[in-house]
Amino acid sequence: MNNSDHYKALVALFDKQLEFAQNLQRKIIPSPGSFISDDYHFYSYLRPFRIVGGDFYDFHFLENGKISLLIADATGHGIDAAMITSMIKLSYSYAMKDDYINQSPSLVLKQIGSDICQQMDNTFFTAIALVLDPKEKMLCFANAGHPSAILLKGNHHVDLLKPSLPMLGLQQYMPEMNYFDMFLDFSKGDKLLLFTDGLVDAQNPESEEFSMERLIFIAKNSSHLPINQIGKNIITACMEFNRHQPPSDDICILGIEFDE
Repeated sequence: MNNSDHYKALVALFDKQLEFAQNLQRKIIPSPGSFISDDYHFYSYLRPFRIVGGDFYDFHFLENGKISLLIADATGHGIDAAMITSMIKLSYSYAMKDDYINQSPSLVLKQIGSDICQQMDNTFFTAIALVLDPKEKMLCFANAGHPSAILLKGNHHVDLLKPSLPMLGLQQYMPEMNYFDMFLDFSKGDKLLLFTDGLVDAQNPESEEFSMERLIFIAKNSSHLPINQIGKNIITACMEFNRHQPPSDDICILGIEFDE
């Protein structure tokens, strides 16, 4: 086999592996239409930097109308990051089978972080886990080094779901770390936006970042709209800001609205 044929064979093998990773990632990330709730409307947008990426989300329906939700961002891009997301998916699915762990977002993150650290050293990722409770009109969350989620209250007040834990993967160096949940009122008419750092870090040709401040401004000005329209407004604003340049990172946005 000459060098040209050898190169073509390597390219074909890589393309086959990439296609496999893409199909796997499509299967592990749920479609927006599979989120069926009498209480909440759901919106999602996911655009990998490459064919596959490290941004990931999932949800699980619990008893008494509660919903568990997870968004994560694995370091890196491409096949390596996609394989980490598949491990996150598997660990999250197992955590959902434990009726004690699945009620506590911080314990969910602890379980996922522990599972992945046992399999892969020096693997780091940020994540937010939540439990939505429509009966109590509350949300419970834990944020492991992830960008702050934006809670748009019906009275136009804005709360931020700021990090309460370090990035996952670091707990192997912090054995005494405490895991705890945070609680916020989440009433009818309230809207929640979760996203990965590829959104706020997106840059225009002048190397200016889209920024958290700009995102909050757009979200507040759109707060009277349905959650899917808020999400679309944010994506449009980001694309106009970076002037339709190719993305430099994965972008994921989730929106949840408590139906009035």
